[in-house]
Amino acid sequence: MPDQEGNMPASENTSRYGEKERSPDEWRECLICGKPTSESICEHCKITVQAEALAQKRKIEKGGGG
Repeated sequence: MPDQEGNMPASENTSRYGEKERSPDEWRECLICGKPTSESICEHCKITVQAEALAQKRKIEKGGGG
């Protein structure tokens, strides 16, 4: 509930996407692309790395080597 000045208490702050806002201390940079993220690696880079690893695994399993 907003206070008299219209500010939301810290526990109720949410971003426009519905997720809780994070303090600057909770945000870091993605270790791969450098974009701000709440995790060590952003979701886009995580998916890219997983896809590349799966492609490499399939290549090895087919006998294509490393």
